[in-house]
This record gives sequence, structure tokens and C-alpha cells, in this order.
Amino acid sequence: MENLTHALSGILLARAGLDRWTPRATAISVVAANLPDIDIITAGSAINYLIYHRHITHSLAATPVMAALAVLLVEGVCRLRSRTSEPLRWGPAFGVALLATLSHHALDMTNAYGMRLWLPFDDSWSGWDVLFVVDPWVWGILLAAILTPVALRFVMQGDAARSRMAWAGLGVLVAYIGVRAVLHDRAIQTIAALTNELEVRRVAAFPLPLEFFRWSGLAETDSDFRAFTIDTRANQAVGPTGRFPKAGDSEVLREARATPLAGEYLRFAQYAHVEVIPRGDGYEARFSDFRFRRTEAAGFLCTIEIDAGLNVTKQDFRYWGGEGLFSFAQRVLRARPH
Repeated sequence: MENLTHALSGILLARAGLDRWTPRATAISVVAANLPDIDIITAGSAINYLIYHRHITHSLAATPVMAALAVLLVEGVCRLRSRTSEPLRWGPAFGVALLATLSHHALDMTNAYGMRLWLPFDDSWSGWDVLFVVDPWVWGILLAAILTPVALRFVMQGDAARSRMAWAGLGVLVAYIGVRAVLHDRAIQTIAALTNELEVRRVAAFPLPLEFFRWSGLAETDSDFRAFTIDTRANQAVGPTGRFPKAGDSEVLREARATPLAGEYLRFAQYAHVEVIPRGDGYEARFSDFRFRRTEAAGFLCTIEIDAGLNVTKQDFRYWGGEGLFSFAQRVLRARPH
């Protein structure tokens, strides 16, 4: 999830009772709930961001380190600003930070991007595919729980009222995720029913932005991918169905897959699709991932250009098929012998 959701969750965790554990618990909770995203410093190039985002800072092994760092950061800033602040309770402060860091992991697990929880021992990705990375419904739940005591301050006075609203907000958030999980399972079942006459290798459903009941559906066969939009209210596909044939094995594809850039991308992609397109005196191999594909927009797009002599001439990776938020381009200066 994005950082507003993590910050609001940190505030609610503090209000739910963690703020009674130690001074500066709210600040510690908010910092710890966001700190794993410190890997944003790897965004100097798109491919580095792809490799290192949700990397070791998001792993369970690093969770105590992230929690301790959050406590040290908050306490360090506090001591720089004032020497008369109430002494920190180091043990409880670490507990606050640990819970807030774990909340970051739990929220990130809900979306299609996923997590690598078991680094450095296992770099496989896992995720629940139930929430889009930016979910206004989640914002509404968290903001309502935070702002209601302010709006009703003449009725809901005191820390007990704030704590009850915080617990209510966290409970509604968990219930919302649970409902989305049920709808996700229903979407999977609908896709399986729609493709029961095919020899399907696997099916998947991914959340769509600003949608509650509609999902992006996918079925993979030996020869192609079938893409759907699933409406879980009617348990049926709505709109056109896309069919994406798999590229057959070829020397061009083998050369493209052997490049370092494509290798990194394919380690990330969970539902990778490749197209080999003739371009003038060469070819263009385009790798995309159906988790992020929206109609013709590839989302995360890796492009390898190869000339007629099977020499790689360009490697490019960009986000959302866009024009410059992140862009990585590498020219191969020396042709590879064949």
C-alpha cells in the first residue's frame, strides 16, 4: 500500500492503546509503519527500483532492525529538539515499533505487487491480491476513525473514546479486507467456471482501481492467456475478453531472455507474457506482467531490441509504459559473437 495508508494505520494503532506504552508512541508508530519503504532510495533507475523495492527492508528477518531504527530515529530527533522530554521506555517503545512495522507488511501483502517476506533465505514473491495499491475505501475507513472523535468532540471526549474509535476503525479495516478476500475467491471461482472446457494451468484475479465488485481475471493455458473483467455481483465476465497467444520458442526469444534486464524482470513477474515483434531489420521482445496490465497498457514493461544478427542493441524498462517517471535504457556497445 502507499504511505498515507501506512501513516493512518500507525496513528490508529497508537490510539488503540500503544500510546499508553511509552512517550512518543504515536510518532514511533507512524515512523515504523512507513520505514520499510526506505528502499525508495533505490529509485535512481527503474530496474534498480524493481529489484530492491520491497526487498530486505520488507522481510520478516529485518523487522526487528526496522523497529529498532524507528525508535532510534524518533528519539534522536526528539533529543535534538529538546532535552527536557519525558524519558523513553525503550522496551515498550520497541514493542510499539515492532507492531507498527508488522502492520506495514500485512497491508503490503494485500495487493498484487506482493512481498518477499523470507529474504535473504528465499526471494520468492507472495501476495493476497485483494486490494489495489491505492484504495480510497481504506482511506475512508481510517480517516473516519481518526476524525470522528474530532468532529464529535462534545460527545466523544477523552482518551477512552479515541481508543474505542481506533479499535472500531481497525476492526472495520480487517472486515473490509476479509470481504475483499471473499470477493476475490468468488472471482477465481467464476473464472474457473468460464474456462472449465479449457485445459487451464492456473487462474488468477487482481483488484482494479476504484472498483469494489469488479476484478481483472486471468486464465493461463499451454498456448495463451485469457483475460477477463469479472463482476462478482453477477458472477460473470463483463465486457470483451482478451486472448494473448504465447510466443513460441525462438533464437530471438532465447537471446532476449538471456539479457540481465529481462532476467531481473522475469524474477519479478508472476504472470509474464512476451511478444516478439519484427521491427525493420530486427526484432523487439516485449515482456509484461498481467498483474499490472490494463487493456493495452503494459504497466511494468521490459523491452529488448535485437538486430537481424541476433545482437542485443537496446534494453529498456519503464513503469506503466510511461514516458519518463522512471526509465532505464542501456545500449550494448559491443555486439555479442554468434
